[in-house]
Amino acid sequence: KQWYQRRVRGRGGGRGGGRHYDEGPPDSVIKIGKLMNSCEGDLVLRADNDMVPYFNAPIYLENKEQIGKVDEIFGPINEYMMSVKLLPNMKADSFKRKQPFYINPMKLLPLSRFLPKPPAPKVKRAGGGTPGGRGRGGFRGRGGGGRGGGRGRGGGGRGRGGGGFRGRR
Repeated sequence: KQWYQRRVRGRGGGRGGGRHYDEGPPDSVIKIGKLMNSCEGDLVLRADNDMVPYFNAPIYLENKEQIGKVDEIFGPINEYMMSVKLLPNMKADSFKRKQPFYINPMKLLPLSRFLPKPPAPKVKRAGGGTPGGRGRGGFRGRGGGGRGGGRGRGGGGRGRGGGGFRGRR
């Protein structure tokens, strides 16, 4: 029993636990946006960057002092804005309009990640194959076969189960 308890204690906490730790100030920061306004104790920043921040990514001043975290991202994709939830010891009124704010570059995603992907060109496959492009087994999977297609589990012709002796009636 003791060896089991030791193994369980050594794991990361399960269900996403064990990852929340203070990373400290980053090595470098880049400008993410300027203050537009404050609203209900949060800051609203207009993004100057063509990258999109992670949710809960820390936001810093130029001197790498953390002031809060990204709360929400909104607006058109080419001119998005974000709200920043301030740390408890910060006041929204203490920042000036158009003041720049900074973020760790490792906490950014490219904008292309959020744009629709162009449709892939259709390529004809070489080599025969069966009509419809399905190989062996096709689409039907479990209990489908026969007439009537797959009607849920066990429906249709002679799929799994069902049937039994079909002699004279």
